[in-house]
Formats: sequence, structure tokens, C-alpha cells
Amino acid sequence: MDHVVDPLRSVLVAQVRKAEASHCMDTATGLLRGRHFQGPKATVYLGDVGQAFLAHLPHPETPMFTEPPGYNEQRWTLTTQSGDLRVEIASVPYWGWGLVTSGYLNIVTLEGPLQERSRLVFDVVSSLGQPPWEMAHGRAAERFMSRHSETNAKRNEAEWRTLRSNAKTTLSEHIQRFALRGEQKTALAKDDEAVQGWVDAVNDDLHMAKQALAEDNAPGVERALARIEASLIHLEASGESALHEPADRFTVEGLVVDETHTLLLTDASTVAMLTSEEEVPFVDLTAGAVEEE
Repeated sequence: MDHVVDPLRSVLVAQVRKAEASHCMDTATGLLRGRHFQGPKATVYLGDVGQAFLAHLPHPETPMFTEPPGYNEQRWTLTTQSGDLRVEIASVPYWGWGLVTSGYLNIVTLEGPLQERSRLVFDVVSSLGQPPWEMAHGRAAERFMSRHSETNAKRNEAEWRTLRSNAKTTLSEHIQRFALRGEQKTALAKDDEAVQGWVDAVNDDLHMAKQALAEDNAPGVERALARIEASLIHLEASGESALHEPADRFTVEGLVVDETHTLLLTDASTVAMLTSEEEVPFVDLTAGAVEEE
């Protein structure tokens, strides 16, 4: 049976594999700071999972600790908001009394639109390199989750995978829509080499978008789609200009003018003639006025 994701909230458990004293807490405000912060502070071992979630939030507020680090600098809870998405990350030991980093896991609670949660999870999983639901100490993790979380190992993995799959499906649908738009414009490229060049650019970037998606590279997909959008704009402009035959335009002394007498184009020599001060005759009208007096 397929896993069903809650429409508003997800709870994910992740194995922490790396952690160092790269951050601190501003003890005056409870806010997360970089380790070079100059005010009163307490050291925090944020960990690779926490850093990945914060790094991939599009517009995060400065995270605030709801449970500050104490003697155990890798045990803490923080929250942040990014648009409609609220993120809470709790770092807790689950094996070996927390003496080594592999004995810690993060409980991540995401509240907000499903699409935003899915995209965040997709980016985090892609950046970590190793599936975060794979625990270093499986039995201990299962016991911990059954006592201290809302999930278990099986549901936890299904939640991660389903959110990731949702985001990948959305990106795939974006690619398909752009591909359809490109196909609708290929009819313009029958005998027009300039238009065919834009069609080829669209096809190349579609291939790159699909390749980026296969590599779970969402930013790469978005960059390729942005280039496709630009190419389609040029393609549509080329198609519109191809509909206008030269019959509704005429040339007057080097100027290309349409039927509304609007200047469309000048060649280089004409521009030089119009802009050169030496070619503009100057008539002194004051001399005649003085003689009449």
C-alpha cells in the first residue's frame, strides 16, 4: 500500500553523520549565529542534516533555539520560518550516550504546503549524498523512535521517499509542459534557419533538464527550464515577425518605414548622416532681421 503524506505536516527522522563547532547561539537572543559571532555565545554542533535543511530554505528567518545547547553541545532544538513553511529540528542522542556523532539523530518537523515540504526534502536528500533515513545503529534507532517520536523506521523511510518522489514528479511535469510548448513551435522552423536555431536550443536544454532530473539536481533542472523559456520567447518573436511580409513596408532614402510611417530600421550610413553635426546645415536668421531694421 502506498504511503499517504499528511497534507499539512511531516515528521522525519534523520541520521547525523558529521558535526562540528561551526555555529553558536547568541545567548542574549537565542538566535543561531556563525562561530565568529563576537557577542555572548554558546557553541553549537549543528550537524550535516541541520545545515542541509537550513541551507535549502528559500527565505529563512534567523533560526531560534527553543532548547538551547548546554553541556552537551550537540543536543538542542531550533525553529525557523520560510514563507509558509515552518521547520523545527531537534538534535538528540539515541545510541552510546551520545559520545560520538553517529549516536545522534535529528527529528525534523515540517509544517506547511506539501509542495514546499517535498521540494525541501528533495534538495536535502540530494545534497547529503547518503539517504538520511538509513540509521547507523538500526535497532537502537527503532527503539528510540518507538518511544520518543511519532513514527517508526518503516514509516519514516516511506515519508522521506514519498516527499522526494512528489518533488521529482512536479519537476518532471514542468519539463513535459515546456516540451509541449516547444513542439507547438516547431512548425515555424520549416524554412527559417534562424527559427530552427531556437528550436535546436530548446531541444538541447530539454535534454539537459531531463539529465539534471535523473541526477536529482533540481537547480540544474530550473536553470535549463529558464533557458528554454528565453528560447521560446525568441522563437515566438521570430514566428510573429515571419508572419509579416515585406509588402507592408517600404523604403525611403535608406530608411525602412512601415505603413504607419514609423521608422523601423536604418542602415549605418543613414544613421551617420542623421547624427553627424557636420552634415546639419545651420541658417542664421538673425542677420536678416538686423538688416530690415
